[in-house]
Amino acid sequence: MKIGGPAAPAGATASGGAASGGAASAKDAKLLKVSRQLEGAFVQQMYKSMRGTVQTGGMFDGGSGEEMFTGLMDEHVASDTPSKWQHGLSEAIYRQLRGAMHQQQATTAATTSDAAASAALTQVGTSVTE
Repeated sequence: MKIGGPAAPAGATASGGAASGGAASAKDAKLLKVSRQLEGAFVQQMYKSMRGTVQTGGMFDGGSGEEMFTGLMDEHVASDTPSKWQHGLSEAIYRQLRGAMHQQQATTAATTSDAAASAALTQVGTSVTE
């Protein structure tokens, strides 16, 4: 039995991009990558906080070598943990960032089309007066 990684976000293809055109799929792929990195950073901070609750010192304290080892181990485990989650945090982050990106693009397109219409009206107005 093979256990897979997280399910692909809705609207994403197997390559990690969206089902739409090349530029949009490249942006969606970047968003997916960033959301996975953010999830990894969150998990790493969670492990770091959990490690901070463990008492240190005493007879079996490993000193700075143990601190370095546990820090590296936590980093490795934190980077691997999200891939084992069925519905990870990265999926929610991806959806939020994608929605915000599309809303920003729509706002930019509307502003651009308004400016183009205004310029066309100005050009028509000057042609009529000449």
